[in-house]
Amino acid sequence: MSILAIVFDESNIEEMNGWADSIANSFGLTLTIYYIGTCPENTKADNLLCITTEEALTVIKKEFDSTSIKLLLLDHPLVKRGKKADLLNKFIELSYCDSITLRFPSEGGLGGNKILVPTAGGANSIEALRFSEEFINDTKESSLDVLFVESDVSELSEEVGMKRLERILSESGFSEGNKAINPIVSLGNDISAVIHSEASSGGYDLVLLGASDSGLLNRAFFGTLTDRLLREDGKVAVGVFRAASNVKEKIKLGLKKIISGKIPQLNRESRVTIFENVEVNSKWSFDFVALTSFSTALAALGLMLNSPAVIIGAMLVAPLMTPILGAALSLIQGNKVLMVDCSKSLLFGYFSALILGVLLGTFGIFYGVTDQMQSRSEPDVPDLLIAIISGMAAAYCYARPRLVSALAGVAIAAALIPPIATAGIAIAMNEQKIAIGATLLFTTNVVFIIIGAGITFLMLGIRAKRHQDGLNIWTRRFALAIVIVAAIHIVPLSSVLMSKVSSGLSVNENKTGDLESQIRQLINKKTGEDLLIKIEVSNENDDTKIVLIDLMIAEFKYDEIIKEISEIANQFYNKKVIIRLRKYFDYS
Repeated sequence: MSILAIVFDESNIEEMNGWADSIANSFGLTLTIYYIGTCPENTKADNLLCITTEEALTVIKKEFDSTSIKLLLLDHPLVKRGKKADLLNKFIELSYCDSITLRFPSEGGLGGNKILVPTAGGANSIEALRFSEEFINDTKESSLDVLFVESDVSELSEEVGMKRLERILSESGFSEGNKAINPIVSLGNDISAVIHSEASSGGYDLVLLGASDSGLLNRAFFGTLTDRLLREDGKVAVGVFRAASNVKEKIKLGLKKIISGKIPQLNRESRVTIFENVEVNSKWSFDFVALTSFSTALAALGLMLNSPAVIIGAMLVAPLMTPILGAALSLIQGNKVLMVDCSKSLLFGYFSALILGVLLGTFGIFYGVTDQMQSRSEPDVPDLLIAIISGMAAAYCYARPRLVSALAGVAIAAALIPPIATAGIAIAMNEQKIAIGATLLFTTNVVFIIIGAGITFLMLGIRAKRHQDGLNIWTRRFALAIVIVAAIHIVPLSSVLMSKVSSGLSVNENKTGDLESQIRQLINKKTGEDLLIKIEVSNENDDTKIVLIDLMIAEFKYDEIIKEISEIANQFYNKKVIIRLRKYFDYS
């Protein structure tokens, strides 16, 4: 077992060597230190190995594959973006072991024996506490303080905080009266400020925090405590402890490797071409307006005339698919400017098509609500699935120039303009229910095409730059908004599906009841007796119905009556019907 330490900034080599050596000695492990850059001439790190940025990922991957590593130590790059920041995240992804990202104090320091571990009960902070306890056990004159920050809202706050901290320690397996751990409660409403104040005034050598396990919403809008503390330049070393990957994360990483290895990834030239094409074709322009108008006019007339052929023609002309793909690409790429352009095109395209649909819908009074309009007014879950698959297919075709011709078929599958035209005609005819349903179908298509296309772009190797603070925050927020909107759409779509299922079951029940009534009348007429016990209707396969009839035995011609029953059943079911008779004796 060994410790692997990686240094990004030359000024941190001695500090990392001091901390890494201290930890390695405490745990009785070997130590290997890599510096990403040219080796400095004067360094006290005897076991220092130097590698270039280009070869770093390959070398470190080999280390993980060939060596049993217990702990990964990383210094926090001084830069917030670029190759070194990207490598930091990739190294963490590669590792299945515990890792600590260290930000060293401005005044230096080669390791210490007084540690502060703030905790609110998170899994990583508890593991950080366990690590610290094991680390200081063999260190003389060491101390380990565990800090809980309680809101300062009443005179009882400190007591409440201590009770909560004691419960956290107890539930985490730390025994009461553990002399190695000193529990501390500090009051305050700004957690990072309280921790910073406690660390500065307490004479600590290291503040070790658990990596954030806060939810997606909290991370997206507010960032994380660890992010804020790492950015602060203080007098105390700050470390972020990340526990070894769990099974779920290992599976996720394995799937990622399989996808990247089995699915052909886009090269740099292909990605440049996609970005250029999408950026050019997604912008609101005269061509975009013209195609939207032509498509809407064709769709509106096709809907009023109930002509599927004309509607299909309108789908082929519609230009909305490109800005939707652009929205998906901008989300994955982290391109805020492209997202704004695509959003403008979609919004302007929607309202211009809607207005034109309303104007042409004045003729709809003479035609009424057609079947083609009605079919686009009640979207359900299958429409959602069609949108996702269409988005995936469209993105794949767009990324493969030789498959662009297949986009026409995708445009037909994922109808975008016809629902808008339907909504416009319905507004003109004062058919509110149809207008709402058609609008729901359009928004469903847009949202889930974006999701489907985004999945495909990710699988093809398109990624956003990592750790660009503003960009990443924006990307997370938009992704979260998409997820929320998608979840909102699922509710009415599922409701329509359940309604259709319930209606179908009710129709089947009514059919069975009517069939039983007619068969009973036939038997009574033929025999003069009520001999029918019950009937059961089931499916043998997609093309065949089985009607099982339970009947009391009597003197009459069964062949003749079965023939007549078959004629009755064929009127109820538009498929082959098999009649089966079960005879019962009456022993009463």
